[in-house]
Amino acid sequence: MTLKEKLAKKEISVLWLSERIGLSRPTLTKYIEKPDEFKVKHAKRIAKYLGVTERYALVNYFKSESYE
Repeated sequence: MTLKEKLAKKEISVLWLSERIGLSRPTLTKYIEKPDEFKVKHAKRIAKYLGVTERYALVNYFKSESYE
């Protein structure tokens, strides 16, 4: 499951999440398309809202699809 899919499943909007983690909506959208470019501090904050551990989020949602 991608980060985009997980956000949709949890019904978390990009605007809502961007306000909570301190990124603009366009920047967050860009990062969601390329999740391996996220800064770790933002990835950790997102993990909290996804309800998963930081390690789980980093391994499963914040990696490039080309690595699979």
